[in-house]
Amino acid sequence: MKALAKERIIDWKRRLGNDIMKKSVLELTGDCTPDLKALKDADLLITTPEKWDGISRNWQHRSYVSDVALVIIDEIHLLGQDRGPVIEVIISRMRYISEQTGNNVRFVGLSTELANAKDVADWLGIHKLGLFNFKPSVRPVPIKVFFEGFPEKHYCPRMATMNRPAFKAINTHSRDNPVLVFVSSRR
Repeated sequence: MKALAKERIIDWKRRLGNDIMKKSVLELTGDCTPDLKALKDADLLITTPEKWDGISRNWQHRSYVSDVALVIIDEIHLLGQDRGPVIEVIISRMRYISEQTGNNVRFVGLSTELANAKDVADWLGIHKLGLFNFKPSVRPVPIKVFFEGFPEKHYCPRMATMNRPAFKAINTHSRDNPVLVFVSSRR
């Protein structure tokens, strides 16, 4: 996970810190806490929800928090997972900061899979014109999507119930090609 995050930061710095964009990209994680001047001068902060939660709690004494104009939440489908409450608190706090300071804050939620995109957009305050829920047909790599739901409420029985149908679906729809199977938990 850390290697992937580090790779993402390097990629953002390469894309946005180049000669054309000239944006200052800064990492703000448990492993890396830059000095105050670097934080104030940064155009883009890449951080974890937990780190931003801790920092933004004391926003009145951190101008770089109240100056934020855009919050991009990658993997927003985690709202329903372990990190969900932290993400909810961040969004609520950033809205509150926006109301108190008069600085508009825009929210962008990104996800590879989100069945209730309209509900999440409504909660974020994103109106119909600001919701972009792309169909699989617009992906750069073609993909076919198949849904199958399982009513079992508890994790282990649900996973056991899914095994045979998932195997059959893979054999039916993609015997010789890569497959992604999304489940409701990291477990």
